Amino acid sequence: MDTYGSAEEFVSVEMLPDLIHVGSVNGTKGYVLRKDIDGEQPKSPAEAISLQNSRSPSGRDVPLYDVDGETVIGVFHVGGK
Repeated sequence: MDTYGSAEEFVSVEMLPDLIHVGSVNGTKGYVLRKDIDGEQPKSPAEAISLQNSRSPSGRDVPLYDVDGETVIGVFHVGGK
């Protein structure tokens, strides 16, 4: 079973829910999957540097879901300036 809630409710990254309540780029409220926010995880320090260097400085878009975690209802922007 997926957990869901706001990131503000949790005191550590390890406790974040599977579905995190957010607002999209156009103001639509929905949920993002924690794994989408986390992105690809490096397996070594060298891979971490490579991943960091390959990231776009403007960030990236991830799907915004309804509470079911399957129905895409928009886009959420992660990172960037």
